[in-house]
Amino acid sequence: MKHTPILTSALMRECDEYTINTLGIPSQVLMERAAQGVVKYLKAFSDLFPAQGNILLLCGSGNNGGDGFAVARLLVEQKLSNASVCYVGKTTADGLPDETRMSTECARQYQKLSACGIPVHPITEAESLLRSADLIIDAVLGIGLDRPVEGALATLLHAVNASGKPVLAVDIPSGIHGDTGDVMGTAIKATATVTMQALKHGLLLYPGADYAGSLHVCNIGVDLTPAEHNRTHLADHALIRKVLPPRARRSHKGTYGRLALLCGSHGMAGAAILSAKGALRSGVGLIQVITPECNRTVLQSTLPEAIVSCYDSASPSLKELATAVRDADGLVMGCGLGSSATSLTVLETLLSVCPVRENFPVVLDADALNLIAKHPHLWETPLLKDGARQVILTPHPAEMSRLTGASVSDILQDPISAATSLAERRGVTVLLKDAHTVIASPDGEIFLCPFGNAGMAKGGSGDVLAGILGAVAVQNRYRIPGELSAAEIAASAAALHGWAGNLAAREWGEISMTPSELSDAISKVTQRLSRTQTDISYGISLSD
Repeated sequence: MKHTPILTSALMRECDEYTINTLGIPSQVLMERAAQGVVKYLKAFSDLFPAQGNILLLCGSGNNGGDGFAVARLLVEQKLSNASVCYVGKTTADGLPDETRMSTECARQYQKLSACGIPVHPITEAESLLRSADLIIDAVLGIGLDRPVEGALATLLHAVNASGKPVLAVDIPSGIHGDTGDVMGTAIKATATVTMQALKHGLLLYPGADYAGSLHVCNIGVDLTPAEHNRTHLADHALIRKVLPPRARRSHKGTYGRLALLCGSHGMAGAAILSAKGALRSGVGLIQVITPECNRTVLQSTLPEAIVSCYDSASPSLKELATAVRDADGLVMGCGLGSSATSLTVLETLLSVCPVRENFPVVLDADALNLIAKHPHLWETPLLKDGARQVILTPHPAEMSRLTGASVSDILQDPISAATSLAERRGVTVLLKDAHTVIASPDGEIFLCPFGNAGMAKGGSGDVLAGILGAVAVQNRYRIPGELSAAEIAASAAALHGWAGNLAAREWGEISMTPSELSDAISKVTQRLSRTQTDISYGISLSD
C-alpha cells in the first residue's frame, strides 16, 4: 500500500526537477496549475475568503512569488476580485521590480502580469495596501527558506499578523522552515495554506502547524517517483481501512483476538475501564482485564463484556499472572498501573513470561513506561531484549523525557528525532503523543498523525488510545510483519483516536467532551467499515 507522503524541501525540489527535466513538463505549466489551484480554493471556500473584495497579493522574488503573480493575473482575468500586488523583493533605481533578481519563472509571470496592465507596488506601499485589503495571499517565501527573516520584510510580516485579515498562504506560510516547522525570526500566521502536490514536514510540525491553518494539498502534476523511498507518511483514513477491513460473515470472537490488559490500581479503576472500552469499540473479540482485587466490582458492573482476572495487591501470585495471559493474543500494560513495588513485580513478571513471538503484539503505556524509566533493568527482560519488535511504546513528552533523559523542551523541539532515536536504540515502535503525534519504527519508517483536538487534553484520553492500539494490533496479529508493520498499526490507531476525538468535539465541544465520549465516538468512525448482516426480502406480485 502506498501511503500519503510527507516530504522534505530537498525531496520536493528533486521531484520538481525530475518532472521538468526528465518528463519534459515545462515549469511554467506547473506554475499555472499551482495558480489555478489557489484560485479554485478561493472559490470553494467563500466563507473564509469572499470571492469579491479587495485581495492583496504579497509576492517575493522566487517561484513562490511567481505563483502569486500568476494568481493575481487569473483573479483579474476571471473578474473574481479587485487584486493588488505588492512586490517585496529588490527593485531598480526607478522603483520597479528588478527582474534580474528574480527566478526565471517569477520573472516570466511578472512580465505576463505587467502585460495585462496590472500594477505592482513596492514594499514601501504595503501598509496602505494592507488597510484596504479584505484578504491577503502570502506568496513571499517558499519551502526553501534557510535564514531568519529580517528588516523591512520582517516588519511587513508582523503587520500582516497585526491586521487581523484572513491570510491564504501559497505552499507554506512565509517565515516557516519547510523541514522543521521553526519560525525563522518571524512568520505569517495563515488562515489556510494551499500546498503543492505533497505535504511538507514544516506544515505538520510545531510551531509551523500553528501558522499553517487548515491545509489543502493541490495536485499540479508533479511526479513523485524520486520520493518513492520516502519514509515519512501521513496517518490517515486509508490506514484505518487497511487495518479494519470488512469482516467475514462467518467469523467468531477468536477471529478478532483476545486482548489482555494489565491496567488499574487502587483508585485507578477508571484507567482500566477506559482502555478496555477503547479496545471493545475498536473491534477486539474478547478482553481480559488483569487488575488488583479492589477493582473487581466496579469493572464487572461497568464492563460486563470483560473477563476480569484479579490479583492480591499485597502478595500477587506470579504463577496466576503467567496463567492469566497464557491464552491472550496480545497485551496492553500500564494504564493506571501505579508505581508501587507490587506494580513493579507484576510488570516485570509479565515482561519475563509473555511470548516472544511476532504474532503477540504488546503495548506499553503510562506507568509501564514510568516503571521502565525508573528501573532500567527491565530493558533486559526477555520481551524487551529479545522480542522488542513486537512492542509499541506510547509515551507523552514527559514520559519520553524519563525514558531517554532528554528534556521535554528538546523532545518538543524535534519530536521526530526523539522518537526515531529511541525506536532505533531499543528496537521498538514508538508512538510519541502530542497535538501532532509521531510514530517511529526501528527501521526508520515514520508516520505523522495531525488529527485530534485540544478537547482530548484530559486524563483518560491516552488510556483510550492504548485500548484502541491493543485492539487493532491483535486483530492484525497474523499480518505483522508480513503485510503490516507495527508502525502502520500504531499510526492507524492514532488516526482512529484523533478522528473519534474530533467527532466527540463536534457533538460536545472541546471544553466539555470527556474521554468516555471519545471512546463512544469510535463507533462513528468505524460504523461504515463493515456490514455483514443478511438481508432477506420477498417479491411483490405483479398480477394483482
